[in-house]
Amino acid sequence: MRKAVCLLPLLLISCSAGFLDQMGRVLADPSPSAPRVSSFVAEYCIDATWDADKAAEEYVLERADDSASPSWFTVYRGTTTSYSDRTCADQRRYLYRLSMVRGARVFGPTEEAVGIGSAACRDQLEPNDGEEIATSLDYDRASNLYFYRACSGTVVQDLDWYSVSVPPRRTANIVVTQSGLTGGSVNTWMMFYLKGTVPAVIVNNSAIPITNPAYETKVFLFRISPNPAEFISDPTLAGGSFIDYTVSLFSITSM
Repeated sequence: MRKAVCLLPLLLISCSAGFLDQMGRVLADPSPSAPRVSSFVAEYCIDATWDADKAAEEYVLERADDSASPSWFTVYRGTTTSYSDRTCADQRRYLYRLSMVRGARVFGPTEEAVGIGSAACRDQLEPNDGEEIATSLDYDRASNLYFYRACSGTVVQDLDWYSVSVPPRRTANIVVTQSGLTGGSVNTWMMFYLKGTVPAVIVNNSAIPITNPAYETKVFLFRISPNPAEFISDPTLAGGSFIDYTVSLFSITSM
């Protein structure tokens, strides 16, 4: 007569660490984090996304107009991890926060994220907010820039990076023109920063030299960014604006 074999140890061994980790996550409470908010992608629209949480049964996204005392209301409740808010007014600041529901309990809300409603969309050069994704300045580039500050002090701004190839012993003359301003001595709302130098206010439609003293062609990186003092006159207040500009490689001359 054959003896019975105990299978319990085998079953225990078969429970992998991954399975136990997954069980632990499901049994844990939801842990919401602030939603990620994208503005200027589509007209009058702000997109919000957030990380999935296996412990959550529902997500609740709330919105409020930006103010010192926000009045919140629910714009989305469901199981997906994204929401497109298509009821945004032009040049209005909005706050978003996320909660998660499990059973009868609500976890959250999170910290606020700031979005901007706009009739204008970001330029086609985006994303070029970093050195590693700089736009090559091989012809005139039409772009835009924005700077907003919420009542909480949170800033939403655009930074535009460009690269320019300068032949040996030559100077590249860069011209930046802000729409709606006259040329000459009028300052723009923008700052110019060449790596290794000090940022300076851009004079509208006036040449900015980038000199290559080397005996070989070099690529230079520069950034155009908002001058906060022009977008919001009082740094203690909330506000902001959106501008258009053109950046050009006007000429290449001898040193």
